[in-house]
Amino acid sequence: MWLGVLVIGVALSGCSTMRPPLNQPLNQHTSSEPRVAEYRLQNLPPQRGNSDSLIVVLTFSGGGTRAAAFAYGVLNELKNTPIHRKGEPTTLLDEVDVVAGVSGGSITAAYFAAFGDGIFQSFEPAFLKSDFQGALMSRTRSPGNALQLSSPWFGRGHLLAEQFDETLFRGATYGDLARRRTRPFLLITATDLTLGTGFEFSQDQFDILCSRFDQVPLAIAVAASSAVPLVLSPITIKNYATNCAPSPASPDGLLPDARSASSRVTASAGAYLDSTKRPFIHLVDGGLSDNLAVRWIIDNITRSGGMTKPMERNGFRDVDKLVIINVNAEQDPNFSLDGSDKTPSIAEVIEAVSSASLARRSRETREILASSTAQWREKLRSASRSGSRALSSSIDLYVIDVSLQAHPDPKLREELQAIPTAFSLQHNQVDKLIAAAKTILRRSDEFGRLLRELAVQ
Repeated sequence: MWLGVLVIGVALSGCSTMRPPLNQPLNQHTSSEPRVAEYRLQNLPPQRGNSDSLIVVLTFSGGGTRAAAFAYGVLNELKNTPIHRKGEPTTLLDEVDVVAGVSGGSITAAYFAAFGDGIFQSFEPAFLKSDFQGALMSRTRSPGNALQLSSPWFGRGHLLAEQFDETLFRGATYGDLARRRTRPFLLITATDLTLGTGFEFSQDQFDILCSRFDQVPLAIAVAASSAVPLVLSPITIKNYATNCAPSPASPDGLLPDARSASSRVTASAGAYLDSTKRPFIHLVDGGLSDNLAVRWIIDNITRSGGMTKPMERNGFRDVDKLVIINVNAEQDPNFSLDGSDKTPSIAEVIEAVSSASLARRSRETREILASSTAQWREKLRSASRSGSRALSSSIDLYVIDVSLQAHPDPKLREELQAIPTAFSLQHNQVDKLIAAAKTILRRSDEFGRLLRELAVQ
């Protein structure tokens, strides 16, 4: 017996040195080497059915499979919304240029970016209506994975990434998205554990780290964005920033590649430039910094001084409609603790504090978005009158909120709000979430205004 225990102990000790693969440093290219395709929106030209004059941005909130199913329902409704642009028949889904997601919303966003219309054939059986959570729990209990989990460099977040890769993304990387050269452009956000700020999985961000972005698997980005603290371990990224010496000519001492970076990434670059101080970046659930996936829009517009600079940087011309559809699957506050005078348990306190923090940040974000919309609309019109090549003289902005809290049926709304944040749901819950997303989108006044104004063109 003791011999067996000793053998197991030796095996565990030997496996404790196992490390998951990390992102690779950016190599300096020579004139004889082909340059790696960079994943940037301006490198993704519009295909047939997608026109530069209509920009559609989708943002998918966190909330586990509840959020993933709700976002999927919006995609389905957009697919079933035919329109005409420049005399050509298309759909609003084909016009989507950017899809951003955090946590559960990042799963749907990444799958749509990777497989396009294929999402309507395979996403429900592969994820929404599979026992993904049960399979993940089985993976954590597997003796083979127990050996991996004994390593200080390997955690449950890496098992989540492996499961995402095997069941959904099949090895797809950001380099694969770049080589496809098709929209939508994918933006996934995690949270820097040390700073508590958003970390973009983007070419701009990895340029700051002096790291290759093309080899990063989509599964790693989605797992990082979904890594709920305490439940799942962080995903770790290697920082190689000091390998790329700053140029004296670079503005504000930033790396040369950062000069064309998005305003949000540039603003946080200083936190990553000294890789001797921060050689590793630990990433957790993106919802902790922005559970609505819209902060990157707000920050870029605010820091750029308006919308025209981001549009011009990304190569858009003569835009007459900018559409932002914010898909929000967040729950209402849980007042169950307030029904008892018993002292809440540690687990209940942790959950309540986390939920309250998410709710507060999301409320602040919604208020900023709502208060900024009218101001942005006027700035767009002023910029168009000043002769910006990116904007049409008739430019308009549409901010469409698709929130579970807006369902017209009080009883069904309460039922949907009670669906837990988990990786597996009952099939009928998934169906109800998909149907609810379609209903709420169709009933949106702003969505109706968009369709009416598209119809008269």
